[in-house]
Amino acid sequence: MKFYAGIFNLSNMGTEKNIFAAILSTPLGYFLTLTYGGEWNLLCMTALVAATAYDWVSGIQASKKDDTYASVYGLQGMIRTLVVLSLPAFASTLDRIFTLPNIFFFLFWGGIMVHTLTSFTANSVRAGWDRWIPNWAIEAVASEINAKINRSKERLPSPGANPEEEENKRAK
Repeated sequence: MKFYAGIFNLSNMGTEKNIFAAILSTPLGYFLTLTYGGEWNLLCMTALVAATAYDWVSGIQASKKDDTYASVYGLQGMIRTLVVLSLPAFASTLDRIFTLPNIFFFLFWGGIMVHTLTSFTANSVRAGWDRWIPNWAIEAVASEINAKINRSKERLPSPGANPEEEENKRAK
């Protein structure tokens, strides 16, 4: 009985830290539900955020492997990611305006998810992680792999150039 006494002790729930977390999570949960829609939409957005994080990690590793890592390109990527993650919220708003059952949301979400998984797979191949990726997936994104390799070659500084100057040129 002593084992269960600690589990069902409700006095631990009323700590300042727990109350503070509850006060913060309530408006955040309300905002996310209002922004993206119901529970299913939030689950889909959680999957999209996770896929985006995997894409970022694989992209950073790939660019470090081929010596094209540039903070300016990363900053542009952060802005692009924020815009992309806001698109399903816009689509959810359109669904509410036209009283549609998440049609726009899933059109946007599905397209962005496919693009993100394609990018993640291509970055993973560039990073040298292809032994963990099925051949059919690599073949399906072969054109994206080639496009990423070509873009990374364009970002390489020319011999003898000032690296900061080159990075600023690529950013423009």
